[in-house]
Amino acid sequence: SSGINAEWPLRPGGGLTSGKEVMEGLSKLEETDADFYKFLQQNDPELLNFSGDDSEDLSEDDDSDVEAEEDSQSDENEEKTTEENDEEIVEEEEENIPAEPAASTSTPITKQLLKKWELDLKRNSLPSWRQLCKAFQAAVVTAKGGDTEEELKYTIIDPDMVNKVIMLSLGCTCEVLKHHLGDNPTSSPKWAKVKMSLKSYLTSLTELLSLLTSNDVLCAVMRHCKAMLPYYAAFSRLIKKYVKEHIMVWGSKAELSRVVAFTCLQAVVRKIPTFLEDLLKKMYVEYTKCSKMMSPKSRDVILLMRNCLLEMFKINPSVTYTTGFLYIRQLAVTLRSVIVNKKDVETVYNWQFVNCLHVWVGVLAECDACLNPLIFPLIQVMMGVLKLHNSPCFFPLHLHTMRMLLHLASQTNKHIPLIHPLLGVLEFCVVLHKSPATKPIDLTCVLRVTKGYKKTKAYQDGVFDLVYELLLNYTSQLTASISFPEVSFPISVWLKKFNKRCNNPKYTSQVRVVLDKMEVVARDVSVRRSSVSFSPKDLDLVTQWESELPESALAKYFGNWLKIHRSVQAKEEENAAEENSEDEEEEKVEEEEESSPKKKKKSKTKLKSEKGASEVSEELSESKAVVLNGTKKKEKVPTATLR
Repeated sequence: SSGINAEWPLRPGGGLTSGKEVMEGLSKLEETDADFYKFLQQNDPELLNFSGDDSEDLSEDDDSDVEAEEDSQSDENEEKTTEENDEEIVEEEEENIPAEPAASTSTPITKQLLKKWELDLKRNSLPSWRQLCKAFQAAVVTAKGGDTEEELKYTIIDPDMVNKVIMLSLGCTCEVLKHHLGDNPTSSPKWAKVKMSLKSYLTSLTELLSLLTSNDVLCAVMRHCKAMLPYYAAFSRLIKKYVKEHIMVWGSKAELSRVVAFTCLQAVVRKIPTFLEDLLKKMYVEYTKCSKMMSPKSRDVILLMRNCLLEMFKINPSVTYTTGFLYIRQLAVTLRSVIVNKKDVETVYNWQFVNCLHVWVGVLAECDACLNPLIFPLIQVMMGVLKLHNSPCFFPLHLHTMRMLLHLASQTNKHIPLIHPLLGVLEFCVVLHKSPATKPIDLTCVLRVTKGYKKTKAYQDGVFDLVYELLLNYTSQLTASISFPEVSFPISVWLKKFNKRCNNPKYTSQVRVVLDKMEVVARDVSVRRSSVSFSPKDLDLVTQWESELPESALAKYFGNWLKIHRSVQAKEEENAAEENSEDEEEEKVEEEEESSPKKKKKSKTKLKSEKGASEVSEELSESKAVVLNGTKKKEKVPTATLR
């Protein structure tokens, strides 16, 4: 057998060679292996008488066997491919995903098709919901202007149909998905079938937020987005788009829309707690963008955004600490660069910087114990702002900063030495300005005034009112201290000097009231502490004694004064608003009177033709307009039903 293996010629493919080669191999066998040759002569002589015809028959038999095996393998492969194709077709039929032809045309959405979907969706039909998702995508593309690179299955010609498709989608999607996916969408066995259609729907829904202009419709869509939040959470990119769009609404739309957007952002944090830090940074940046200017109209909006930020910062104190450390340090670096490099003070003396300070004062005023290390750096930044420029033109900004410091001191039970900045501003009111009468401005919305206006009596009166309020606030906080007689002594000395030098009886009379109240409180505290048995080093006993003090006469006076002052301010604001509305009405009347002679010159025929043309143009515009903002009176589908 070894000789056969060594000398027997084989085909390249593994078969035998031709008959001549076989005969040559048998003839050589006698020389190479004589014993085996004798064995063949005795047992199988026919093999030694082998001819070429027999070998050809053998090779043909081998070839036929190989071809038969190849045919059987190909048949099996064909059967497997046909079975796989059949399975794919069955899966496509089960998922109701029709094969798209090479050159397909979009199907227009009709009322009959929409009614059919509506009836199917009442039975929570998943195939009909998939088709509705494609129609919803077409509706959003139509509202956007119809520009898209994707090939849409449906088209919308009638503008009213856009509203109907959107309303049907918003009304039925949550119920269908909850029926098929349950509370945990990603763990549902039907998730693979729904995933792609759901992703397309959520993408179009997010794009829809940037297209809406009506606050009612926008709020309705945002509430629907909030209900769809468990499905947004399954897609990391879509949840980021969700946050981005809602932050844009929170920073740019009407008050109601801002509130609804904020509730949606709160829901994101509840659903995904790890998203809080990134969300806080984005909201803070949006707040800084929107707070660059301050006016009586924008003041309420900025205050609303600030309160929303404060609510978000209360959620997790540890995350608040890292974020606060980052941005308070940023404020300190900005201030230091102005001081060291002697840059323009407007880098710091602007509303954006001041409003950022307002945020962190509000955060630390109601802070957790872990945020206490941030209080001192923030106080240092604000004290640096006060010392940066002492010009009377910047007194409004100084008063804003001192008001924030007093608020922080009262809430955190910290003593901040503000008597020198307060008395420095009050010194400005010693010399009476006798400039021509000018209209007073609201200093609460101003950071600086011009050099000409700072010499006016209106500015002096406004500065005195503000600094007098802060002085009352500061001294009333000091009355809760056991050391008030010693602390109030230098303040009373300076105020007496102010009364001697000031020629304005209005200012001196108000300062005299403060002096009288301070003397009463100082005597009362001295009498009370004369009977104590502890020393100043017993801090716990000192704190307990201070907490038992009743409300002082100065604190009561400050509370009553503040109520009266605010009521007077509210009446002045109402009067100013009425005057502005009257001025606007007078301007409108004047414009109408100016334009009336031109209208009279036109002939009646031209007026009729213009009226007819305007009516036609209005009808055309109503037929072409996409009614998404809910401002059309002849709207067939009321936007209120979106709620």
